[in-house]
Amino acid sequence: MNRRAFLSTTVVGASVLSGCLSMLPSSDPDTPLPDAPTGAWTQYGADGANTHATNASGPPRGNLAWTSEAFTRWQPAVADGTVYTTNFDPSHDGSAIALDARDGTERWRTTLDASGDNGTVVVGDRCIVAYDTDLVALDTRTGERVWTESTNGFERLAADEATGTVLVTSDIGIEAFGAANGEKRWETHTVGRLTHAPAVYDGRVFAVGYVDGAPSLVAVSLADGSDHWRRELASAPESAAPVATGNGVFVSDDRTLVVHDGETGDRVRELRSFGDPDPVAPRTVAVDDGTVFLTGSFGAAAIDGETGAKRWRRDTSVSKPGICVGQETVAFPVGDPEFAPGKETIGAFDRDSGELAWHYAFDPGFHHQVTSPPVLVDGAVFFTATHIDGLGAIGDVPARDRR
Repeated sequence: MNRRAFLSTTVVGASVLSGCLSMLPSSDPDTPLPDAPTGAWTQYGADGANTHATNASGPPRGNLAWTSEAFTRWQPAVADGTVYTTNFDPSHDGSAIALDARDGTERWRTTLDASGDNGTVVVGDRCIVAYDTDLVALDTRTGERVWTESTNGFERLAADEATGTVLVTSDIGIEAFGAANGEKRWETHTVGRLTHAPAVYDGRVFAVGYVDGAPSLVAVSLADGSDHWRRELASAPESAAPVATGNGVFVSDDRTLVVHDGETGDRVRELRSFGDPDPVAPRTVAVDDGTVFLTGSFGAAAIDGETGAKRWRRDTSVSKPGICVGQETVAFPVGDPEFAPGKETIGAFDRDSGELAWHYAFDPGFHHQVTSPPVLVDGAVFFTATHIDGLGAIGDVPARDRR
């Protein structure tokens, strides 16, 4: 049975959803987005600095437009109207796949014969995929393999588009490669056991890991990997990657959101602590235009980036780490919210007030869940989830009418 036939059978008997609630996928044909999405989300945190923010305007309503035929569980990258994803899994062929961002049609597929954890970044005309001990660059237009290099392993992948530098983190350190030709530029073992994407800003790479057994935030040169500074942390963040901006490096340290000076590493301010009744540290930190957006088991909040003063907060279950910040709204996965009881959702909220703008929801039966952080570009939110067994596009299209 193919995926769409399977989806048609699984939704039989479900109640019809109304209001701003999007319909579950069924036998209805896919609907192209009204316009080709513009803007880019080229890597895990939207950009090399991990801000999770773009200048994009999210869709005014959030209905399911199309879903991919290709299986995937991995966060996509989007650039120039194309969505880049992978179908890595032991039961599949481990391919990199390019899809038309407007209607989901497949543009190319390159088999890599791989499985397991992987990451994708887009730098110029290169779609670069890291997995196991391989780093592969593909031509963004054709999918043709341009170069392949070996690495020390893969934990996270990041890139600095201005210098064309790709960074691969592993248990033992960081490696830097040139995106154009795969040339290895440098390697450092200053910090190890890196489990989060590093942040790149103003010629420095900021990474959280362990130095001589101690959890630490370190800064190394983007040009050659030489050490700038290192600062010991009380504990390594459980999920939140560091965010680098002109106002400092934001990092979660023992359930406290802390800002370090990017040049000196000095701890310049503590914005907010998440002790009782917030026993869990932020799992995602995003920063844009003086506001810090947080998600965690406590819910979601926006605070002032200088004072830590609360701007808004929503006490709800955030079902998956990941947040995307646009010009008017922020979007993140929410499970069992008051506006859709018993559902898994992706919700969009006003970035200034935290009020609900729209949501897309699906039945959490059969352990359905969002499987990667959502991605926002102009006019669309892309996500992966088990109920569609792949990648979906949410946008300003009519709700699907199941019969």
